[in-house]
Amino acid sequence: MTFLSVSIITFIDDKRNLKRDKNLIESLMTIVYNKFPRLIDLFEIIPDKRQKGKIKYSMKTIVLVRLLALVCGIVSMNEMNEKFNKDEIIENIRIITGEDIDSIPNWQTIQDVLEDMDINELLKIKKYMITKIIESKMFNKFRYKNYVQILVDATGITSCKYNLNNNCIKKKSKKGNITYQKYVLEAKIVFKNIVISIDTEWIENNNLNNENDKQDCEIKAFKRMAERIKKNYSKLQILVTGDALYAVEPVIAICKENKWKYICNLKPDRLKQIGNKFKDIENEVNIDNYKCVSNIEYKGHILTALSYTEIQKKGTKEFRYITNLDVDDNNIEQIVKLGRARWKIENEGFNEQKNGQYKISHLCSRNDNAMKIHYQFIQIAHLLKQLIEFGCIEVKEMRFGTKREMTEYLLSSLKTIISNLEFQIRKIQLRFDD
Repeated sequence: MTFLSVSIITFIDDKRNLKRDKNLIESLMTIVYNKFPRLIDLFEIIPDKRQKGKIKYSMKTIVLVRLLALVCGIVSMNEMNEKFNKDEIIENIRIITGEDIDSIPNWQTIQDVLEDMDINELLKIKKYMITKIIESKMFNKFRYKNYVQILVDATGITSCKYNLNNNCIKKKSKKGNITYQKYVLEAKIVFKNIVISIDTEWIENNNLNNENDKQDCEIKAFKRMAERIKKNYSKLQILVTGDALYAVEPVIAICKENKWKYICNLKPDRLKQIGNKFKDIENEVNIDNYKCVSNIEYKGHILTALSYTEIQKKGTKEFRYITNLDVDDNNIEQIVKLGRARWKIENEGFNEQKNGQYKISHLCSRNDNAMKIHYQFIQIAHLLKQLIEFGCIEVKEMRFGTKREMTEYLLSSLKTIISNLEFQIRKIQLRFDD
């Protein structure tokens, strides 16, 4: 046997030994009790509209079962029934909640609860979690001069041939075919390779009186979202980052009023007057492939335009941005990196939630309220999953080859009975790589 073969076998044995002693559900619950100590209690006090004499499962149990299923890669409600009705999982839910249950609530029970749940209660819980993350300072090293970068973008959730819940965006193709789209605008905090939903705004037609009324759109949704973010996180220093759609006066004005910074893509077909000035005015920085022009006046606002020309195999590609940040030789490279980080909301955010384990395009319910509740559950589950995936030392030591492998191990951990309640008092330190 060669030295290489021995090394590979040793590596595999080491991984097996590490996994044999690790219950990642215990680690996950330790993170919950350390970083969000009131979370389980907040689940318990969500207002319950069911008839008191017919309640078998508490709100705490229903919410926890749904969240754990999502963390373990189970989106479909039917699949949750099938994979969660195991004695060991029922026992672990009993240990975590402290409630005497003999089964897992079935999908119809959960659906009935979610249809009547006040979504604002769930949004309060998400706000609590975001606030605790900010207060913990564990991501402070990823800020830019104390500013937290927030990526904004919209995505389509589903497309129908009928107007689901009578509030979809109506789309007409060049051939005259009409479809009805569910769109959502997301604001996600980005900390290197971690993206966390801080706010959600649905793009939908709720107040159309006739066909001549204008439909809802991304910029209108951003205005509503920005007002809420400012109210919920009034002291947070924010750096908004968006694509070229956001390089418009209303967005710039909102950022100015809220004392936020911004970086938005600058495309040739938008803000042409700025693009023209950018071509003609002398460069203000002395770094190869970078250009900066400051003090550009645009509709009463003063902004800076900058660009980076990337040398690629098939030629060059130019990236352009507008910003209200101060730009010079010392920080232009970092600001361009911040601008280019916008793709993370599509990759680590929407792509992971659409094509990864969360399947946000899967309609878990056609009831409008329940659908939006499911969506928020996915945002919370994704938050928890990222904390354990990128911050938990035990997970890093286990060296999972893929996200799917780790997800499957989480589910297998849930089938192993938690030994005790040590996770409630145990301390855990999360470490995120620079």
